[in-house]
Amino acid sequence: MAEKAIHEMVAAFAVGCMDKQNFVQFKDYMQEGGELPDGELGELQNIISMIPVILDLEKPHPAIKDMVAKKLIGIKDEIKAKIINERNTMVNTSTRMTLPPVTEIRLPKPHAVKPQPNTPTFQTHSAITKTAFHFSEDELTNTFADENIAKRKTTINKPAAPEPAVPQITEIKPVQVDEPKVTTKNVHEEVKTDIDDKSSSNILPIIGLIISLLLITILGYYVFSSYQKLNDRLEGMKSELTAMKSQLADANNFVGNYSSLVEFFNYQDINVISFTSAAANVKSSAKVLLSFGEKEGLIQFRSMPQLQAGQVFQLWMESKGQPYSLGTYLPVGSEYLKITSFPFLPKEQITGYKVTVEQNTNTATPSAPLLSSSLIVQPRRTR
Repeated sequence: MAEKAIHEMVAAFAVGCMDKQNFVQFKDYMQEGGELPDGELGELQNIISMIPVILDLEKPHPAIKDMVAKKLIGIKDEIKAKIINERNTMVNTSTRMTLPPVTEIRLPKPHAVKPQPNTPTFQTHSAITKTAFHFSEDELTNTFADENIAKRKTTINKPAAPEPAVPQITEIKPVQVDEPKVTTKNVHEEVKTDIDDKSSSNILPIIGLIISLLLITILGYYVFSSYQKLNDRLEGMKSELTAMKSQLADANNFVGNYSSLVEFFNYQDINVISFTSAAANVKSSAKVLLSFGEKEGLIQFRSMPQLQAGQVFQLWMESKGQPYSLGTYLPVGSEYLKITSFPFLPKEQITGYKVTVEQNTNTATPSAPLLSSSLIVQPRRTR
């Protein structure tokens, strides 16, 4: 690699304006064991690092500080109001919870007890002349059985005797007894104890349901808040990604628009010629960069008037009163365009430059100048 190219590579690498092709070439050169000028890269980096010290620190306007402070205070109040609203919502939802109604238990009416016809009854009747006693059939049969046994014994031990007279038995009549009253006091007490047991057993599921609802509410709030935080972070990352994409697009546009300018500044000698408007009511301007050593040049138009159909801007140079054309141009924005016809005269013989609006691209004589400039030769730059 030539010594001049090495110096240019080191300077471009230190400034940070090296394009991809030159960077790959410089990297391959270093990997193959290429040598660099002693101390040149470090000196350039030290000089470039001092550039921020030279620049003045810009302080923001007080109105901007006040605006940022008001926005921060507004955001703080919004966060507090949001927390208070969420707490009020939780309190309202907890107070609205009610117990489910207890089902009413109706007891059947007690059945009426009817008297049975076979139930033995006892009753004493008072008569005017005599008192009669009534016995049950079992007692009568037992009495008769005892008497028969005694009679049999006497008949065995004694000789036969005339049968004794059978005593007259009065007729036994059934007597009705008042029915006992059936009371429901015990039944109500038993039913009451059953209801208490059932109510106590129903309260436990209700308490468990309330606790479950509270846990579900807390879990739902936690999940919702976490989801909201994730959404906020996602939105922030999306905005950052959009900003980075726009910055990358701007950087790509800058590299595409000014790649020729970056390459041009690697040349040793550069002359800068500024153009001003020839008319007072026109605010157009232009700039021409020329490198007579490399025979290359760039031109940039700014705030140029709108051209009609078939019109172009034409660059001219003058030497001893004779104009020479340096090409026609149709600018797009503020891009740098390469000069198609580089001046063939030495720069010492050129007295001035001007820009005109022409209808024909083959015009040999310039019309009234739109922009004009005298030659301004910049000192030679060493890299």
